[in-house]
Amino acid sequence: MTAYILKTVTSLVVLLFLVAGFYFQMEIRRRYPGFDPTLWFTGVLFFAGMIFAVMDRNLIIAFIVITVTVAIPLLKQWVVDYWPY
Repeated sequence: MTAYILKTVTSLVVLLFLVAGFYFQMEIRRRYPGFDPTLWFTGVLFFAGMIFAVMDRNLIIAFIVITVTVAIPLLKQWVVDYWPY
């Protein structure tokens, strides 16, 4: 039962971090000009995925999270380069 509560709380905290990073993007950039929302998203995704992998004691989840975390900036760059707005 406690694992479900920890997973729920972790999920809510991750969701709040993601929303805060995208909603307050301009305010964050004013104070930290190097802020990148894509790196923010991948960082939050990585830490949340690692927390879930440790809680479930599952290496497959950890490898999937690492792969997705590495792939997201590459996919974003590919979309920006090859798919004009």
